[in-house]
Amino acid sequence: MKLSIIIVNYRSWDCLAQCLDSLLQETETQPWEIIVVDNCSKDGRMDEFQARFSGVRFLQSGRNNGFAYGCNKGAELASGETLLFLNPDVVVKPGSVSALLKTMTAHSNLAILTCGQLDGRGRQQKVFDTFPEGLTWFRTVKSLLRWLRPKRYPDPRQPLSGLIDCDWVSGSVFMIGRVAFDELGGWREDYWMYVEDCDFCLRAARRTMRVGCDGDVWMTHYHGGASRQTYAISVLTRTESIVSKHLYVQLNYTSLNRVFNHLCVFLAMVPKLLIYSILDLLTLRRIRLLKTRSDVFIGLMRHYGYVLKTGSWRSRQFRDDVSAG
Repeated sequence: MKLSIIIVNYRSWDCLAQCLDSLLQETETQPWEIIVVDNCSKDGRMDEFQARFSGVRFLQSGRNNGFAYGCNKGAELASGETLLFLNPDVVVKPGSVSALLKTMTAHSNLAILTCGQLDGRGRQQKVFDTFPEGLTWFRTVKSLLRWLRPKRYPDPRQPLSGLIDCDWVSGSVFMIGRVAFDELGGWREDYWMYVEDCDFCLRAARRTMRVGCDGDVWMTHYHGGASRQTYAISVLTRTESIVSKHLYVQLNYTSLNRVFNHLCVFLAMVPKLLIYSILDLLTLRRIRLLKTRSDVFIGLMRHYGYVLKTGSWRSRQFRDDVSAG
């Protein structure tokens, strides 16, 4: 088997249907397999999709232990020489998967590869970046460095063309050779949601593996298939994005460097959220944007309390075994 395409789903069935329809136009003529891991949606739609997409292999996970967990479950079933991890809210353009695989095959030193992505309005999306560290956790600092040192800190929203070497690439479209995947130990399941792609690429870089983006191949990523379904899920996922940044620091740095990076993540996120929380109170929680940021602040403070109590930076979702929503 040349390629295994692995999709992790959580109540994103409508998006998943579009994704699978777009994939099947190409895979029906290719010796590829598609594996969908449902992260315990518990909404009764699995049978419907198994009947509708009979050529796709579906796996029902008994719990929602995060994106990385679902990816690894899919990889356990996969038989392809190359693995393509794809978000359910991605729609592939005709020939794009074949083109991405062709680039991967043509460059034997490539371990991980992504492609250009457009949102639903046709706007170019960020699909790669440099590894975050120290003051680069602050957006203003990163923006300044992109202007001062564009070769070291390239703008991920610049016009893309050809094969671009990157520090890390987005997990929404993430192609990796099976040998490299096994050598790196797969996705790190300490993460519940977000930053696991950056962590994966950092581990690859530390083994001098090449990571790239094919700027000549494009797919459409609609975003929010599972992360924006309800207000509660939106708050949860925004909170988890910060929690995962701290976990990334905890797992990948040591000693004073670890402390400094934790502090940078805290200062880059918390003061802004605190201001939003104060404004939210002053406006009697009537403005949705302020309310959302305020609730993210509350969730983050609860997490910091959990860290002080347990000494663990992992998401509380693992402790509570909570499925989002």
